Amino acid sequence: MKSIYTKTLCAAVIAALALTGTAGAVETTKAKKASSETAMTEKGKLDQKDQDFLKKAAEINLTEIELGKVAERVSTDPNIKKMAGMIVKDHAQANNQLARLAASKGVTLPTAVPTGERRTLNSMEKAQGEKFNQEFLSFNTKGHEEAIALFEKESARTQDPDIKAWAKKIIPELKEHLAMAQHGSMQAVGEKSKKH
Repeated sequence: MKSIYTKTLCAAVIAALALTGTAGAVETTKAKKASSETAMTEKGKLDQKDQDFLKKAAEINLTEIELGKVAERVSTDPNIKKMAGMIVKDHAQANNQLARLAASKGVTLPTAVPTGERRTLNSMEKAQGEKFNQEFLSFNTKGHEEAIALFEKESARTQDPDIKAWAKKIIPELKEHLAMAQHGSMQAVGEKSKKH
C-alpha cells in the first residue's frame, strides 16, 4: 500500500514539474514574442510626417545627384561643372546616411527621381550653353530653398532624435549649395565664410 502511495506521489510530483516546465516555456515564448513586438513597434513608431520627410529627402537627394550629373555632361562652364561635382558628392553622401537612418526606422525609400523632376531634367538636358547654365542655377536655387524649408520644419517638429540630428546636420550643406546657386559660383561660399 505504501509503495502504491509513494509511486502515486512521485507521479504527481513529476507531472507537476512537467507542467511547471511547460508553463515556464510558454511564459518564455510569450516574453520573446512581446519583446519582438516591442522591437517592431520601436522600428515602426515613426509618425506619418516623419516617414514622409524621409521619403521626400531621398527624392531631393536623387534629383540633385541626377541634376549634377546632367550639368557635368552638358555645361561648358568650369564653375558650373565644379559646382555640379560638389552637389553630386554631397547629396550622394547625404543619401547614403539617409538610407542607413531609414533602414533603422523600417522605412523604405524611393530609388528613382520623381516623374515631374525627371521630365524637367530631360528638358534641361536639351538646353545648350548659357541657357542650360541659367536653368541649372534657377532649378538649384528653387530646389534648395524648398529643401531648407522642409528640413528646418522637420528638425523643429519631429520627436525622433535621430531624424532631428540628421536634418540639422544637413541644413548647413543645403544652405551652402543655395549660396552657390544664387551667385552662380563656388566662390560665393568662400566669400560668405570669410565674412563670418
